[in-house]
Amino acid sequence: MTKFMSCLALVLGFPLSVFAQFVDKGDYVQVAKGTQLCSSFSMNQAKGSLDPSRIFWKVTSAPRSNGTQTVSAFINETVYDRSSGDTKVTQRTYDQDFAIFFKRDPTHEGMVLLISPQDGRIEATTEVCQKKK
Repeated sequence: MTKFMSCLALVLGFPLSVFAQFVDKGDYVQVAKGTQLCSSFSMNQAKGSLDPSRIFWKVTSAPRSNGTQTVSAFINETVYDRSSGDTKVTQRTYDQDFAIFFKRDPTHEGMVLLISPQDGRIEATTEVCQKKK
């Protein structure tokens, strides 16, 4: 019976660990490649950002030996087509392929800080983007 229970725990626990987007590694966090991080609306409104819902980051690399990962920043823009009258949202590259550290926000659960490896400055407070319905 103990063998069965340990096997069941392994089978049920493994698939959940595959989908982990944040993995703690010492002081920093590793974020899965391909994860999209959105600006935290409430945090950035307090900082005075004009429209944080337009900016998001995509992790484009696995962690390097020094702990940094590559991210690209994008902006969602609303574009109006004068000939058809349609409005659509497009993504434009804002800043491409720069190194960053990720660290859990100690005061807000589920959020990560983007930290500059150059000077240790917090670039943004982010969370995993929610799917729009």
